[in-house]
Amino acid sequence: MALIQIPHDMTELRVMMEQLKTMGKEVNEEKLIDQAVVDNAQQLLDEALEGHYFSCKLVDGDLIVYDVINLPAGTVKPLGNSFKEDFITDAEGLWHHLSSELNRIAGGR
Repeated sequence: MALIQIPHDMTELRVMMEQLKTMGKEVNEEKLIDQAVVDNAQQLLDEALEGHYFSCKLVDGDLIVYDVINLPAGTVKPLGNSFKEDFITDAEGLWHHLSSELNRIAGGR
């Protein structure tokens, strides 16, 4: 079985956690979810811009998008109370939300 690089839902996240445990690595579900949100958002940004021009990171519960010169270009809020909750309850809805918001931010440049 191939190692999951970026989990897209809780099923893949749980498989990834087991894979990491098998490799002797420490796992923290919350940190892995945060990383999955950032990594999936980065993939969506790279696709929208046809290259790696913007970056993003979670700051105080929001996803902040930074432009080429590392200035904030936009903010994405979670659908619910947190991105973790969104990922757990409706990952597919979260990706649609992120795609829409990130395209809006990237398209404004």
